[in-house]
Amino acid sequence: MSYLEKNVILVNKFIQGLADLYIDQKYHGYWYFSKGIEWESLLTLTLIIPPVNMMFLNWYPFGTTLFKHAMYYFYWVLFMIVYEMIALLPEPWGYFNYGWWTIWYSVLANPFLLMLVLNFYKWVIKIEKIK
Repeated sequence: MSYLEKNVILVNKFIQGLADLYIDQKYHGYWYFSKGIEWESLLTLTLIIPPVNMMFLNWYPFGTTLFKHAMYYFYWVLFMIVYEMIALLPEPWGYFNYGWWTIWYSVLANPFLLMLVLNFYKWVIKIEKIK
């Protein structure tokens, strides 16, 4: 993994953390474990989300048809929604809680967020080739 590819992971963590900060702390849309800033939430942000982004990028069907790309997005969004629903279960399994956020916001937001991750990765690869 190159220096720039490692930075993709760091920037993704930063963007995701910033989005969580606003939706969680400022607007109380959702939160991990309980309301407020906690160390447990940091584990979720660092040990779950970055590896999922890496798996999404590692298995992405580059150089295939648009249909395969669409199906890949569909399956990932489905996986993310099912995972979110499991995380919403009561403790000890669940750790995710909704304020005003709903599963439908996630259904709408997740494809956009996956596209951001992919496009940022492609941009980094393009920059790396220029160097």
